[in-house]
Amino acid sequence: MKNFATQRPALFAFLLMLALEAIVLGALLLSNLAGVPILSLDLPILLLNAIVAAILIGAMRWWKETGFNAPSEWKNMRLYLLPLALLVGPTLFFQPQISSPAAKAVVLLIVTLLIGFQEEAIFRGILISAFRPQGVMKAVLISAALFGVIHINSLLVGRDPIFVLAQIVASFLGAIGIGALRIRTNTLVPLILLHAFNDFLQFSATGGMEAGNVDLYIPILKVVLSGLMALYGLYLLRGYKEEASE
Repeated sequence: MKNFATQRPALFAFLLMLALEAIVLGALLLSNLAGVPILSLDLPILLLNAIVAAILIGAMRWWKETGFNAPSEWKNMRLYLLPLALLVGPTLFFQPQISSPAAKAVVLLIVTLLIGFQEEAIFRGILISAFRPQGVMKAVLISAALFGVIHINSLLVGRDPIFVLAQIVASFLGAIGIGALRIRTNTLVPLILLHAFNDFLQFSATGGMEAGNVDLYIPILKVVLSGLMALYGLYLLRGYKEEASE
């Protein structure tokens, strides 16, 4: 399977995206049949995505290659300083934070950790690794584009269209920076934590996963900051050469 992923990455990526889409469509069908809100199935969807990611990585014995490695193999951790300032700082400063009971905060933390794991494992782990033999810049850009496309699913589960549009654009732009960090730091673990922390703050500020009645400045801010992340990612990858040890 590993050879298939690296030798035919476009087909591999298509099949993987198809599997992710099947999970969402299956949840929609279940929602209609059972008469339950689709947003109540967010946690099962995230769990299934995480299981798919773990099974794929395990089956291909690709844990180290996808970035699940020991801290001794991590590099250039100082490169996280700017992303922390761009992603976390404005959220803390501009947006109101969670005022819900502790139990809800714990659930939100679990959900955002699942989001961080499954999205980073699939898009910055599996897909970048699949396309990496064709060049790191191409791998990062393709995985970023696919990451943007997958967020169209937010429309299917009833989230605010303006927020979803901003989410699609911001996800693509931000993924360029995040993908570059994956390459330059040689690890995925800190990205999962950064992703989860950023989502936790954003969902806290926008009223949860529903993202309803969001102030217009929030999606605008999200796109602007993600654009800066994209520029940072392109800067990090300029003239980058693969090392033989990687």
